[in-house]
Amino acid sequence: MTIYSKIFFSVIFITFCLAGIAQAATAPAGYTYAHNEAEYSILLPEAPTVKTVWAEPGKHIPYLEKPSKDSALGEVATFKRVDIETEDTFEAKITFLRADHDFLQNLNEEKIKKILEDEYKNSPLSDGTFNYSASAGPLKWATLTGFSVDRNGHPAFNALHYLTGQQSILVVQVAYSVEDKAFQDYYKNMVDSITYLAP
Repeated sequence: MTIYSKIFFSVIFITFCLAGIAQAATAPAGYTYAHNEAEYSILLPEAPTVKTVWAEPGKHIPYLEKPSKDSALGEVATFKRVDIETEDTFEAKITFLRADHDFLQNLNEEKIKKILEDEYKNSPLSDGTFNYSASAGPLKWATLTGFSVDRNGHPAFNALHYLTGQQSILVVQVAYSVEDKAFQDYYKNMVDSITYLAP
């Protein structure tokens, strides 16, 4: 190998290393959360607290009309952060639930909108906005956003995302103090990171 070839390959190697470093530096830090049966993943600022959703006689399971009678239906992951100085808060709840094929196929824009609006029926959002998109198959993504006032009297932004897959749903609920720039970034990174994991 000539000296010019060595220089050429050294430059290529350094270029790839620098590109990798730059990508790592710009990628949002955090914890990628996905239940082992989930069809979506999402990036959280750090690892959440998780709790299994169990099927129990007479127990209401949110977001599902006729939940399975299996013992474990899914999981709820929660994350909360509080700014000590301002008492601003950021709260996220991610609900993963297994769902049967018929339920997923029969979901449409109207049904999902009602599911999301029912979540806030006791504390309606102001300036509520609903968005919906669907693929040719079972994949659907609906979002309800709006504003409220948190327990500290601060204006809060609320978002509820409902995503369906081929055998499950993922619901992402977020509320955070509107004026906190860091919390705005948390939310943007979370939503931008949501990825479908093909079965």
